[in-house]
Amino acid sequence: MKVLLTQPLVALVKDPPRIPDVGIGYIAAALKKHGHEVYIRDWNMNPSIEDFRQWLTEKNPDIVGVKIFTKDVKAAKETISIIRVTLPDVLIIIGGPHPSASEPEELMEDFKESNFAMRGEAEISFPLLLEKINQFKEIAIRGEVTHEYLTGIAGLVGWFNDQVFHNPISLIEDLDTIDFPCWEMINPSFYSQLINVKVTNAPIITTRGCPGKCSFCSAYMVNGRRIRSRSAVNVFKEMSLLYTQYNVRRFMFTDNCFTARRENMKALCALIIDGKMDIEWDCVSYERLDNLDDETLPLMYKAGCRMLHMGIESGCEKTRKKMNKMCSLKEIAEKVKSIQKHGIGVGGWFMLGFPEETRNDMKETIKYAFSLGANLIKFSIVFPLPGSQNYNYLKEKHGIKRIDWSGFDISNSPYPMSYVPSKKLSKMKKMLDYRSYIYNNIKRLRYLFGVK
Repeated sequence: MKVLLTQPLVALVKDPPRIPDVGIGYIAAALKKHGHEVYIRDWNMNPSIEDFRQWLTEKNPDIVGVKIFTKDVKAAKETISIIRVTLPDVLIIIGGPHPSASEPEELMEDFKESNFAMRGEAEISFPLLLEKINQFKEIAIRGEVTHEYLTGIAGLVGWFNDQVFHNPISLIEDLDTIDFPCWEMINPSFYSQLINVKVTNAPIITTRGCPGKCSFCSAYMVNGRRIRSRSAVNVFKEMSLLYTQYNVRRFMFTDNCFTARRENMKALCALIIDGKMDIEWDCVSYERLDNLDDETLPLMYKAGCRMLHMGIESGCEKTRKKMNKMCSLKEIAEKVKSIQKHGIGVGGWFMLGFPEETRNDMKETIKYAFSLGANLIKFSIVFPLPGSQNYNYLKEKHGIKRIDWSGFDISNSPYPMSYVPSKKLSKMKKMLDYRSYIYNNIKRLRYLFGVK
């Protein structure tokens, strides 16, 4: 079967990322392994609506899978409508973080032009669904596949007798059994040229699952709360592939819990060092700050770590407590200095607009962010992700049963959660973007010239 894996059109998306989508790469690899003809069109490969329509007509895929983030729901709906008008009989399957975290009934009502949704990890369930569809192709096209045919497909959501059915999500236990992302279809060099950098970059995922209970997050809805790790050997094999075949010299470990598995992290660092791999890399730190000590930090630096990103989120202890953050601001400040002492930069990420947050609370966050001494700071506005505590708070506060996502984007919310109005919050965010841009560039120049 011919399968297109895509994202909402770049012409419809605000601020699309400029990196390969590893998640789509994993699904593509799984489908190709099962003999399907696979195409990928991501944000950066869809220059216009007309070009996309023409491409759809020429390729005429049997199946279209659309990955959806909550911030892009409006753009996703419009993209799906374009697909449906262009190819009326195509089977459309939605997946990604938003479908995984959403209530199944609300999801299918929001995306009526899609046939199915896949929740959770889909490397096994997506090929299985296509196998079932191929067996019952004619009735599938007419939307007449009965639920009994589909009960064994983990995470599947769809319609049956005017009712939404949803199968339980199942997680993949041994991540080493999954094929590497289909890198030839999401070539890292394309994205490096796109953002005009000389060194080819590539993202890598080493773990799935997060035990954190941050009130603004719903990552656990996709990959569960228990951390499952790829072996250090498996990760190193993928890095070696990217290093030799795609000339990647900088890596970004994008999983939330890269530093949580201490022994795995140390083993990977040892393999990089022993392999004499001339690379640099960034990672994200889960709040196990005790794993970042005088034993691990020098090892990480020697293996190429140059930046460690921390989701600090707030500089107000009261707000952090509501977020369910475990570490104190004092502990974080001390750890930042310790990390920098070993030659590794720190990126601090902060949020504004948390439920019941006041202007003074936000001022505390801003003051803390610029006084922390981090090498990089970024601000964002809190987004009520489905499945999160914030999402439930928003529904209760405004007395709404269903949230209309069409008015949301990364810098605007029609339903404010904090005591600061949305328009003022957006204005504050723009000013902070400008201020942090200057701050980050000064820090970068000081780093380049060796000025502390």
